Amino acid sequence: MKNTLLYKGEDELNYLIELLKPKTETAKISIIQDITADFKISECKACPDIIERKNPFGSGANGVMIILNAPRMANRIEMSIHRAESVELLKKMVSAIGLEMKECYVTNLIKCETGNALFKPSDMVKNCTKILQREVDLIKPRLVIVMGEILPIQSVVNSSKGITWFNTEHTISLIKNPELKRPAWETLKLVKMKYLELHNDPH
Repeated sequence: MKNTLLYKGEDELNYLIELLKPKTETAKISIIQDITADFKISECKACPDIIERKNPFGSGANGVMIILNAPRMANRIEMSIHRAESVELLKKMVSAIGLEMKECYVTNLIKCETGNALFKPSDMVKNCTKILQREVDLIKPRLVIVMGEILPIQSVVNSSKGITWFNTEHTISLIKNPELKRPAWETLKLVKMKYLELHNDPH
C-alpha cells in the first residue's frame, strides 16, 4: 500500500524532500563541516610561507577513504604538469572497482604547499598528521586506500581500529611509471572484494 504526501507549493515540497532524504549523506556533510571547524586549513599557520591549501573532497558515505601522499621523487613542476591527468586516473581507478568518487572521502596527507624550500616535508607531515587522525576519527571509514608511501602515517594506522588499510602507488607515480599500474590494479581488486564483503555484511 502506497502513501500519498500532500503539499502546498514548491517550498513545502522541498522541505518534504529534505525531511525524507536518507540521513547518511546529511551526516557525512556535517562531519566534513566539523573537520573544517576543528582544523581550519585556510587559517593554519603551523608551516611557513604557504602558497596552496588542499581541501578534502567527497562525502565518505560509502565508507571508503582515500589518502593521497604525493611521491617524493616528483617535484612541484611535475606535480603541476600531471595534476589534471592524475585526477582523471584516480576517477578511473575508483570507477573501475564500482565506487562513486563523490561517495568516497578523498584527502591529502600534506594539507598545504609551502614556498619555503628549507622547510622539511617531514615537518609538514608531523603538522598534518593530527588533522588526518581527526579526519579518520570523524569519517569512520571501513576501508582506507593510501596512495603513496604509507610509513609516514603508521601511527594513524596503528591507532585506528576496525579499518582495513590498502596501499598503492600515487597516481602520479603510475603515470610516470606505467609498469606499476598492474600491481596497483591487483590491489584495487582486493579493495573491491573487501568492499563487497563489508557491504554484504554491514555489521
